[in-house]
Amino acid sequence: MSVSPFLDDVVLKSLTARDLKRVQDLHSLILPVRYPTSFFLQLLVIPNRTCFVAYSQGHPVGFISAAIQKPIKCFTFSPPDNHPLVVPPEFQDSPAVLSSSQPIEILTLGVLPACQKCGLARRLVHFLVESVRKESSCATNSFGGTLIYANVAASNTQALEFYERIGMVVFSDVIRNLYRTLSSGSRDAYLVAGVL
Repeated sequence: MSVSPFLDDVVLKSLTARDLKRVQDLHSLILPVRYPTSFFLQLLVIPNRTCFVAYSQGHPVGFISAAIQKPIKCFTFSPPDNHPLVVPPEFQDSPAVLSSSQPIEILTLGVLPACQKCGLARRLVHFLVESVRKESSCATNSFGGTLIYANVAASNTQALEFYERIGMVVFSDVIRNLYRTLSSGSRDAYLVAGVL
């Protein structure tokens, strides 16, 4: 059963060349950062990039794009000792840790305002993770999940709260001036991360 009856009619599909312009327009409508056409072309042609689009009644209403990174042992900065992304000392050299899954970097995530608050963004994130797991030879890391992370504008409290609701946490101090091309608002960001 879906979180919302609206989701019953939503279809998730991989980005195709045919949909490129519509998805680019949707990004421009939803996100404050303007992405060049080359960004969308890279989603189509670079093997470690992917994009899924949510359609309702044939119209795109949401999207998620990501870069699938090479497997890593863990992040190199120091989160709190009890954080779920920290590899406990007794497992530092474990083969399971060394063969961790491919981390997923969310590049963009957006849902039309009229379609928000019904579980679509959550569905897009989980669909992305499951799709990567199906394609990857390393299904999960030693903690039974996939490391996923994103940069989020420091002023975007709605996105920060969303990521926290799905189990991710703010994992950095403020990253100053990350969004240099942003025409207005804060250009600073946080790194959010979690294991899903």
